[in-house]
Amino acid sequence: MKKKSIILIISSIIILLITACQKVNNTPLQASMSMKADMEHLNYEEFKDAYAKGEESWITKEQFVEVKGLMTSRVGHETYELLKFDNGEMILVEFAALTEKGEFKIQGIKIVPDEMKEFFK
Repeated sequence: MKKKSIILIISSIIILLITACQKVNNTPLQASMSMKADMEHLNYEEFKDAYAKGEESWITKEQFVEVKGLMTSRVGHETYELLKFDNGEMILVEFAALTEKGEFKIQGIKIVPDEMKEFFK
């Protein structure tokens, strides 16, 4: 009887640990997938509580409703890194999907036009 109880407790702990670890966002792709799923299933207050972490106004209720209204079931996930140079120039570096070794590969570079630079400041 004791062995069955110990096995049941250990199994429960393992299942809880696996479930808890699945919410970890190690890559931008994982984070954006998690955010999309949460936006689809949570109301504004629940969503804000899940992501705010001290920044209460990082997304307004209006932004939440607007973004939620844009969502469709299919979504593409793109990963970019913005490079800002001290001369005021900016480029966006586009990365390919992760390889089997967990490496990012560059697949494109775009120069940010002057009229868009204010958007990134």
